[in-house]
Amino acid sequence: MAMSCLGGDRLSALPDTALLRVLSHLSSKEVARACALSRRWRHLSAAVPVVDLVDPRTETGRRGGDLAVCFDMLVTSVIISKDPTTPIRALRLVALDAPVHLLDQWVRIASSSGAEEVDVDLRYPYLSRRKLCPYGSKKASADFDAVERGQYAKTPPQLFRCGTLLRLRLANWTLDLPSGFAVAASLDTLCLKRIMATNGVIQQLLSGCSRLADLTLEECPGVKKITVPSECLRSFAMLCCHKATRVKLRTRRLRSLRYKGGLPRDNWLLYLEGYEEVAAVTIDICEDLTTKSPKEVAHLMKLIGRCKNLTCLHLALRPSMAYYCNEIMAVLSGLRELRQLVLKGFMAADHAVLSVAVLLVNARNLEVLSLFPAVPPKPMEKKTFVDSDEEEEPENCAIVEETVDYEWTNKNLRRMNIPCLGHSLRRISIEMYSGSAFDKMLAEFLLNKAATLEEFSVTLSAQVSAQKEEIAMEFKSWLYNPSATVTCE
Repeated sequence: MAMSCLGGDRLSALPDTALLRVLSHLSSKEVARACALSRRWRHLSAAVPVVDLVDPRTETGRRGGDLAVCFDMLVTSVIISKDPTTPIRALRLVALDAPVHLLDQWVRIASSSGAEEVDVDLRYPYLSRRKLCPYGSKKASADFDAVERGQYAKTPPQLFRCGTLLRLRLANWTLDLPSGFAVAASLDTLCLKRIMATNGVIQQLLSGCSRLADLTLEECPGVKKITVPSECLRSFAMLCCHKATRVKLRTRRLRSLRYKGGLPRDNWLLYLEGYEEVAAVTIDICEDLTTKSPKEVAHLMKLIGRCKNLTCLHLALRPSMAYYCNEIMAVLSGLRELRQLVLKGFMAADHAVLSVAVLLVNARNLEVLSLFPAVPPKPMEKKTFVDSDEEEEPENCAIVEETVDYEWTNKNLRRMNIPCLGHSLRRISIEMYSGSAFDKMLAEFLLNKAATLEEFSVTLSAQVSAQKEEIAMEFKSWLYNPSATVTCE
């Protein structure tokens, strides 16, 4: 009604340049639907400089016989339908079993058109997509199995001769570099996931990335000893590259560091030339820490402790939240700038609840606390021919039974003096709140003590979602600061 009062469709009144910018943020299918709404928009589809398509078979698991349009034909038609004067700035595809000759053709057209972003995730119907993590499941391994090796499509040579490319993301490819490739010199962002390549080939690519600012290496068994020479690097993530023994980052500008894997075996698994600029660190240890000695976690603590100006720390430890809290607490005492702490792990025992509280003692200037209690592993379900990308919790992370003295635990919590609860902690969030005795114990303790709290948000697990209003009222009854906002979802 408001639009009719103002005399028409104000969105369609925008110039083509503005509309194209809006449409560039949609997938190609959504662009086609939007452009079918009115005559004013119909000519815009061919001028959108983005090809963004997902093969529906990767989401439904269907083999494709009943699909209305063959996905390979759809991608080809969308690319060919572009106006000759329209450059393809971004090519984003999730494709299942795409023919190699078509992959080469799609990449060649995008590269010659001046692509700035290429993001192609390949899927193969008869190859395993298990996590390449030796701590993950019964078929745990840090490498591809014999059936998989050599089966991934090779990267098209045209991809590495595109001088305009700024962002490159590849998943499930064999990295094949042509002689004299020039793409790396322009790259700003590089993400390699489940890439088949030797350490030497990966190092060759990284050695040419002189302006790389964002690098992600995920499930790449070929990563062993590498050096990232870019002095511009600001963000680095290495996830489940379990064969890596030494990664050297020649940068003094790194702001974000993320590591997922086993416990570092020495002090220099990850080496930076400058730790002082690192503001955010995420550590996710895949190993079960139950049998590990404090000496074995010392290298991890040293890595965190070197980042003296850290403002955000995210820890995911198995099996229990805040495992080895004394060692972590010693590190936190040296992190005077820490403002945000995120903890993930099982919270099904009294020591886990106490560990979280103990950690907060030395986080003196903490402003944001986020807790992610891990859920029990789901029963194995029969999988379709396309495996899921969802992460599985390791089998050896059994939940400890709730057989403790709650009165004793509560008594110890009440004795604790935690400075940040009295003067700096403003936001607390808890994910997957189950309403268990341990969940309630920790939530009540935090809300009773947090004098400066402004916001408390909780995401409920499925089994207690129906009790949303009742749980929210319970939280409000525990608040020390009655003006704090409580959100329950």
